[in-house]
Amino acid sequence: MKSKTNFFLLTSILLATIITGWLYYQTVNRVGDLSKNKQQDANFQVCNEDKIFQYYNLDTDYQGGKKAIKTGIFEDLESLNFKNPGLITSRFIVNCKGEPGRFRYKSTDLDLKEMKVDSENIEKIKSAVLKLENWKPAKSENNLYDSYYVLNFKIRNNKIVDIF
Repeated sequence: MKSKTNFFLLTSILLATIITGWLYYQTVNRVGDLSKNKQQDANFQVCNEDKIFQYYNLDTDYQGGKKAIKTGIFEDLESLNFKNPGLITSRFIVNCKGEPGRFRYKSTDLDLKEMKVDSENIEKIKSAVLKLENWKPAKSENNLYDSYYVLNFKIRNNKIVDIF
């Protein structure tokens, strides 16, 4: 009887330790977080590395909305040529000071399969977004926060035809 009790206690402690470890991991490592890359992100600082909100949690935006973003950068991107139609998704952080950084890109074709895009075109898109200076950081109860933002670039006929 004593060995069954010891086995039960040991199993309970082990299970509690595993669950606690899993819960801690879930709170520290959220799905979709952009980890810092020292080469790519050397000049960009977030205000709180442990508290970066997802774009759908708080209202990070650009002054004038997506229309102002299109107006501000579309002309710079008109000359870019692409090999295939598809979608380029740019995901980045707008820090509490309203500065964009930590850019990551994913591109897909019309069948939503990963597509290669010339790195020079990606750099030109990034440069255009960095030129935008009127970012409004996430705000809640008069506090400003870091948060993610997503821009999509629609490619048809070898050109960017929409930004949303």
